[in-house]
Amino acid sequence: MARIPDEVINQVRSSINILDVVRQRVDLKKSGRNYFGLCPFHSEKTPSFSVDEEKQIFHCFSCGRGGNVFSFLMELDGSTFPEAVNKIAEEAGIELADSYQTAGVVNSQANQEKRQLLALYKEVSELYHYILTATNAGQEALDYLHQRGITDEMISEFQLGYAPEEKLLEAYFQEHKVDIALIQKSGLFIDRTDGSMYERFRDRVMFPICDEVGRVIAFSGRLLHKDDSKQQPKYLNSPEMLLFNKGKVLFNYDKARQASRDDHQIILFEGFMDVLSAYQAGVKNGVASMGTSLTSEQINLIERIVPKINICYDGDQAGQQATKRAIELITPYSQKITLSVTVLPEQLDPDEFIKKYGPDQFRRVIKQQQLGVLDFYLSFLATDRNLANESDQALYIQDFLQVLAKQATVVEQDLYLNRLGQQFDLDKASLQAQLRQILAVTDRQPRTHQSKYREDYSQFDQFQIPVVTQEVNHFDKVERAERLLLYRMLTEHTVWDQIENTVDFAFVHRKYESIWLIARGYFNIHSDYDSASFIDFLQDEDLKQTIVNLEMHGFTWESSSQEINDCLNVIMNQSPLEAKIKELSEQLQQAKRLNNRELITSLTMNLVDLYRQRQAVR
Repeated sequence: MARIPDEVINQVRSSINILDVVRQRVDLKKSGRNYFGLCPFHSEKTPSFSVDEEKQIFHCFSCGRGGNVFSFLMELDGSTFPEAVNKIAEEAGIELADSYQTAGVVNSQANQEKRQLLALYKEVSELYHYILTATNAGQEALDYLHQRGITDEMISEFQLGYAPEEKLLEAYFQEHKVDIALIQKSGLFIDRTDGSMYERFRDRVMFPICDEVGRVIAFSGRLLHKDDSKQQPKYLNSPEMLLFNKGKVLFNYDKARQASRDDHQIILFEGFMDVLSAYQAGVKNGVASMGTSLTSEQINLIERIVPKINICYDGDQAGQQATKRAIELITPYSQKITLSVTVLPEQLDPDEFIKKYGPDQFRRVIKQQQLGVLDFYLSFLATDRNLANESDQALYIQDFLQVLAKQATVVEQDLYLNRLGQQFDLDKASLQAQLRQILAVTDRQPRTHQSKYREDYSQFDQFQIPVVTQEVNHFDKVERAERLLLYRMLTEHTVWDQIENTVDFAFVHRKYESIWLIARGYFNIHSDYDSASFIDFLQDEDLKQTIVNLEMHGFTWESSSQEINDCLNVIMNQSPLEAKIKELSEQLQQAKRLNNRELITSLTMNLVDLYRQRQAVR
């Protein structure tokens, strides 16, 4: 395998967010500027593992491991550097030349087919989009989307298309000599009993289905004209094949994972049009399942990137029933996910709400009107019940106590028992007795925490600074000055130039001197410093860890001339060796003035030994 060029390594590294990669393996919570969690490389109870999204590096303040996204995979999976680059390239949707790929990747038949299918789906998606936006055949479908309020900008953003009734793909593939075996594996055609094929998608508005990095892996088509003589589904998905499993894919996941970084939540909608309307209204972190019930794999996809889900299904009874089912599916993940519900008024779905009340009001409702799960059940269980009727009232209370038994903490149970007692003028003790009976039958103890984050990070906000401080205290005054000065040199051009022009300057410790020398080569290639890139530039693992340690220390944003001068003074004039050398040098001058030859010889030999020590630590 050929050496992967630096420009390719840089492209792959910059194409992905280290936070997304780490979150797939580690539960993280933001604290200050960074994200923290339990270290995956050693056993610990207090989170000391940190990810700096801005610098694209990680570091454990306990075990000391750190690096960039490649280092993380190498440490976690035991990957070689080329294997780590290949894994990230694959995840980011970057196709590397065969000569840069590991033997297993190059020789994999499945990988070859995958690449061919991805190229084919991209081409078909562009063809469908062209037909919709630039041909007479697509005009009616385009009018339909416009009538639904979908703008041309959104049509382009989501690469929406149209598959006409006519035999389009068959002629197109014949003209472009697409391999018949690939066509058969694409799911774009259905086999007839006579051995011929016909196109799966005809007279349908086409929604490309993308993987988490935005590559088209399947299609879903919405029927444009209903024909009562034919039994055709309103929505039709690609069949499950090599690239596509509908239970493991969420519509708009690729865009939502980027948009969710601001408020750290995903909005769960019922349908594609709801996602499109919400996106157009400025709520871009919405996803929808593929016309089926939510699956554990889809919940895992969400849990990997955010700690919160807000369900916003249709406001009618069917939508609220679907909300209840989604809650039941997500509840087992309550250790990792905080769940809320937005119930739209007047039984409207999100698309209808936006059309009636506008984007601004929709954004406000999504942000400000999020019910907790228990509050949702208080409202939902009252539907179609006359709570003034004692029989309906008793059934309502029984059903809600069942919910409390399954989903509430001890504190929540106490709060909601108070509310029930006040609402129905009931004795709290009787409600508690009934709840205890339900708990005994279900053999379940109340939850002690709402979220894993709250359990693991009870003292989280106090974690970051003490751990860093303890680490820094391992260094003496000279080394602290060296570390600060080296960081300033790497990150500020003016400080670099100042030190480069400082006569007789040298770092006392060899590792900092080595990094300085290597950085000269780095800056011959790169105009600016980037920590993730510089880590790859360094070959020595100890030097890499030194850089990560520097980066995660949290130096103030900008230096001052006084700070730099203080560092220089400590390093050049106050280090133990330098101080001893200075002291003996002064004694030597005094001995020479007194012409004390025995003392001159002794001091000279001691100075030579000190010079050797200084050279050794450099």
